Amino acid sequence: MSCPQAWTAIKKKNLMADNYCSEVFKSHIVVKTYDVVVDPLPDESEWKIPTYISEDVVLQPRYKRPLGRPKKKRDKPLVELLLGKHRHACNTWGHLGHNSRSCNNEPRKK
Repeated sequence: MSCPQAWTAIKKKNLMADNYCSEVFKSHIVVKTYDVVVDPLPDESEWKIPTYISEDVVLQPRYKRPLGRPKKKRDKPLVELLLGKHRHACNTWGHLGHNSRSCNNEPRKK
């Protein structure tokens, strides 16, 4: 079981964990994984490598990928380019350049 919360819930309800576990994780399947005999490789001098592979030259990549998350590459609409970054507007009067806390105008009558 990979999820401890699921394991705890199954134990509290007295259910069989085998019914909720994938076949891949059951012990008899894991044992079958190691039944196959893996022969070791012979000495490097005995390897039979085709000539087209042994003569092929592998070069390093032309460029390195920069670290970090890639930057967004979207085309900004003309309106967004003309307005600039952030335009603060007062909630009370709608004037640009300040917010309602720093507004010097009289409050609106309701």
